Amino acid sequence: MALQDWEERKEKRYSIMHAIYDYSMGTVWIAIGLFFLLYKKFGVTWMKSDPVLDTIFGCLGVAYGAYRLYRGYQKKYFRK
Repeated sequence: MALQDWEERKEKRYSIMHAIYDYSMGTVWIAIGLFFLLYKKFGVTWMKSDPVLDTIFGCLGVAYGAYRLYRGYQKKYFRK
């Protein structure tokens, strides 16, 4: 019984740490995506790239960040 309790606590700690990681990475990816979508409004002049690629990368960054936040919210890291 003690071994199963220890395994459950281990899985819970892992789940919490993984959720924190997913939340933080999701926030970072959304911030990067928003930067690529809005850098002209911020007055950034050192970026000399194609606006279409910036829009595509920005949208992908926001979408992936939202997915990471959702995955952290779900906390389905173990299949049972």
